[in-house]
Amino acid sequence: MPSLALFGGSFNPPHVGHLAVAEACAEAVGLERVLWAPAATPPHKRGHADMAPAADRLALVRAAVAGNERFEAWGGEVERGGTSYTVDTLRALAEQHPGAEIALVLGGDSLAGFASWREPRAILDLARLVVYDRPGADLADVPAWVTDHATRVAGPLVDLSSTELRARIRAGRTVRYLVPDAVRAEIAARGLYAAPRDRPAPDAGENTARRVRAG
Repeated sequence: MPSLALFGGSFNPPHVGHLAVAEACAEAVGLERVLWAPAATPPHKRGHADMAPAADRLALVRAAVAGNERFEAWGGEVERGGTSYTVDTLRALAEQHPGAEIALVLGGDSLAGFASWREPRAILDLARLVVYDRPGADLADVPAWVTDHATRVAGPLVDLSSTELRARIRAGRTVRYLVPDAVRAEIAARGLYAAPRDRPAPDAGENTARRVRAG
C-alpha cells in the first residue's frame, strides 16, 4: 500500500472534520506521510468571493497540522500558482519521490464526480484513491474503472463545511472546537472571513488584528 498521500483542497479554512478524516485514512491504510496541499486556485472555485489568499490558506493548514508527525503542510500548488489540477500535482510529486507509491485522499462527494476531472485515468496511473465517506454522497454511478482503484474508508462522518465556518465568522459567531485553536488564532490575526467593517486596515497593528473575532 502507498506510504505517501496527497490530501488536496481549498482548506478555506481547514477544520476538525478535515483532521478527523485525514487521520482515519492514514490509520486505515498505514500512511506514513499525508501532504496537505492547499490549491492555489481551485478549478471549481475560480472567482470565489470568499476565497482567502493562497498564502493565508497555507498558513492556516500549517497551524492545523502542527503536532501531528505524519501530517505536513505542502505548498507545491501555492508556489506553482495558477489553476490547481490534481494530475499536475501528482506528476510533480512522482518526480520528487521516484519509486514511491502515492495515494490520493478524497471524499465520497469528490469520487462521485471523479470521472469528469482533468485526465482522470492519468491520475489513477499515478496514485491509489483512498476515499472517505461523506454524508449524502451518491456513488451509484461511479464507473468500475474508478472504483477498482479506490479503497473506501469508513471514517467519522463529521457534517461540517468550510462554507458554514466562514458564515459563522462573518456573523461574529464562535468557531471554537470547530477548528483547532491555532487556526482560530491565525484567522483572527490575518483578519480572514470577517465582515468588511471588522477587517483590520492593511497597516493595522497587532492589537487591532486581535480584535477581529474568529471564535
